[in-house]
Amino acid sequence: MVDTDEYFGSPDRIALARRSARLWRLLRDNPRYAYYGRLVALSEPGEDAADVLSDMARLQGAAVSYFYPADDAAALFAQLEDRGLATDRHEHFWGGEAALAASRRALQDLALPADLTVSAIDADTPREVVRDVAELCQACDVMPVPGSIMRGQGRAGICLVATDQESRPVATASSYMIHHPASPRSKDAFWGMLATRQDRRGEKIALLLGAQAIIYMWERHGARGFMTGVKADNRSSQALCRKLGVTASDWIYASCIDKEMFAGPSVTK
Repeated sequence: MVDTDEYFGSPDRIALARRSARLWRLLRDNPRYAYYGRLVALSEPGEDAADVLSDMARLQGAAVSYFYPADDAAALFAQLEDRGLATDRHEHFWGGEAALAASRRALQDLALPADLTVSAIDADTPREVVRDVAELCQACDVMPVPGSIMRGQGRAGICLVATDQESRPVATASSYMIHHPASPRSKDAFWGMLATRQDRRGEKIALLLGAQAIIYMWERHGARGFMTGVKADNRSSQALCRKLGVTASDWIYASCIDKEMFAGPSVTK
């Protein structure tokens, strides 16, 4: 199969995304796994988590487990490091009905700056616009997903972008259904990839786009949970999540990296 998708970022990250897309074609029917264009992820860890993650890291270059119990993280990381893998973690933030209610309040109480227009990236969006949104993500240290995902083709979901009067992207937010229908997490959507151009920060643009994404996914795709990974020291992102009812949980995103295959930084942000 010829891969004609749109990929973005460094050569390392593009190669990682291509490997992940191939692995997903093999694992997409297994309810334990999830995907939204970055990595094939383990969503139901189990006692074999270290074995599965290390194998996936050797195949993709990196691997991540969502919903990993925070209290058990040290033991898992010790096993992965014994196998020569680098490890990393993001705090697992999650919201349900409270996220929907908070998002509706945000849209009632706040307004986007008058010079901005919000649209969703779809199949008809020009490639250069998709590229510009991906570049905005990268400028904000957010790893973009392939074009098919951003367009809502590879996964059910939405990528929103606010553009200024010169048609330049100012901010973006995304949410995607990432689990198998048979998974106990089937109604939990990935939510995040919030990025705002540096000169427009402080105007609550990403918060409003994030709220729109939550409402859209709840009403259009039946999402009943919203999950995202946040670094423990990223206070601003944590504060934004809490404003939209997406709060810290007892889980983490537990990730590992095979440095011989992928030398880049975090792959879950």
